[in-house]
Amino acid sequence: MTSTLLALLLLAPPAAPVAALPAPDPAKLLARLAISEPSVAAVQAAAARHAEAATPDPAELAKRRRLSALLPRITAEVRHDERAYRVVGMQGTSEVDYLRSSPGTSVSLHATWELGDLVATTGEAAAAAAALARARRRDEAVGKATALHFERRHRLLALLADPPPDARARLEAELELARVTAELDALTGGLFLERRP
Repeated sequence: MTSTLLALLLLAPPAAPVAALPAPDPAKLLARLAISEPSVAAVQAAAARHAEAATPDPAELAKRRRLSALLPRITAEVRHDERAYRVVGMQGTSEVDYLRSSPGTSVSLHATWELGDLVATTGEAAAAAAALARARRRDEAVGKATALHFERRHRLLALLADPPPDARARLEAELELARVTAELDALTGGLFLERRP
């Protein structure tokens, strides 16, 4: 039976060469990517939101600090004193021996306000520096996300338009695409989690 199949295979006319698939149109691929992927503006907005979510707004902290100047600092003090003294001796013509006790309790309540903090709080310089650092981190995150977004599009377009013929080369290209996508996810708070190829 095997010999019959082998003979039929050897006698069969050679198969027609497989025609190569026409190369896809890059413009159509790019249009498909633009529809299925988030826009650059969405990526930048997600990166900015994610970068700002980690740090509190210094302007809000300064506002709370300024409002806290309206609250008084209250100090309460209670003192209880038990003084006693004894007088022994001669007074005039008679001998005196008595104990004089003078217990006392005093209560004081003090309220103080730091009204200078209504104008400028002590930490305003630090808050301004923190706001500047926050804006710098946001701008860096947006710039890096933009570069990674276009690198991801470039790699995805290259993989779709001209896939490597070698399986190992294709796997390496897909791994690089996955690495870029993971970096974008980290910068944007997971915007590309559902869009991995």
